[in-house]
Amino acid sequence: MKLPNKQWRIVALLCLVAAVLAALILWRQPGAPATPEEHAGHADSHGHDDRHEEQQAPPEARDDIVMTAAQVRANGIGLEQARPARIQELLHLPAQVSVDAERTVAVAAPGAGMVQSVAVTPGDTVAKGQALLVLHSPEVAVWRAELATARQRRLQADAVFHRERQLWEERISARQDMEAAQAALAEARIAEQAAQGRLSALGIGTTGGAALTGAVTVRAPIAGVVIERPVTAGGTVDAGKPLLTVADLGRVWIEAALPTENLPQVRIGMPATISAAALEKPLAATVSFVGPVLGETTRMATVRVTLANPGLRLRPGMLATLDLMGQHADAAVTVASDAVQTIHERSVVFVRTPGGFEARTVVPGRADGKRTEILRGLAAGTQYAAGASYLLKADLGKGEAEHEH
Repeated sequence: MKLPNKQWRIVALLCLVAAVLAALILWRQPGAPATPEEHAGHADSHGHDDRHEEQQAPPEARDDIVMTAAQVRANGIGLEQARPARIQELLHLPAQVSVDAERTVAVAAPGAGMVQSVAVTPGDTVAKGQALLVLHSPEVAVWRAELATARQRRLQADAVFHRERQLWEERISARQDMEAAQAALAEARIAEQAAQGRLSALGIGTTGGAALTGAVTVRAPIAGVVIERPVTAGGTVDAGKPLLTVADLGRVWIEAALPTENLPQVRIGMPATISAAALEKPLAATVSFVGPVLGETTRMATVRVTLANPGLRLRPGMLATLDLMGQHADAAVTVASDAVQTIHERSVVFVRTPGGFEARTVVPGRADGKRTEILRGLAAGTQYAAGASYLLKADLGKGEAEHEH
């Protein structure tokens, strides 16, 4: 049967769509497997890359040291066995020397004025009462004049009272006149005492040639060392502004920042040790203060030790180390603290082997300066280099350098 032309067109269009769909399906399938020759080519290429990477790879770190028993003895390398021990917990804190605030006095200007002369500089040792500087203050001149006036009025009132009392005793004047003179004398005395007290409270002298002037000789309130002097001759100051600071350095503070997590371990009265470059040996002390408030920026508390300072060896601003001795604790595995070395940012202990030593990686725990706890990497009874282990570290480093070369 012959199909009409319109039906032939529909059949042809359907065949074309089917052919396009078949082509798309074949195109999306994975490609044919590579030939053996292609595999061989790829293998050669990978082999070349592997050899290149092998040549470029850094040499492995050498952890063993060959050393005979005779060499161990000749180098003075002491041998011990890792063992359990009681370790006293130790906090190792960077610290700084500061003045004892209870023995420090800031001298302020008694009144506004000008510094006429200065007799000391920071670092000078001064005695109590020693002249430090001279200040000229118009305010002080006014106060001294007021005191002089009050004193003169008191003298006049005293004379009037004595005269009135004598007249009353002679029955020449009335009793009321004597009592009025007595009241006036009492008021004059109060005014004089007030003027005198104001000057005395500021440490200003009221007698001598400077009694009616504004010149004030500022003297050391305590014996000590001048640690600050923000003024110079010719400069002006306001009343109450600091002129200089004197500190008794016979006793100083050693202060350190204590991390929050260590706060429960520290208490007032616990033993401490202070080390500093200015000290021939560490000094024993006790904690005198633990700050109740954390720093706003550091979020740490201040821990303080008060220390006697004979010879003034410690000066404010010096760096020191504060070691706080905590409670004793049992540790299952410990080694001598000197045996733990750091190599390539890892902690190691040199373990004795039949042929020498092995740098064994360990995880240290608590330490008290004598013994160090080993949390992982070493078992109790293991023999290790306890003394002169730094020689083994140097030998290992030298061997690695030669191997790399």
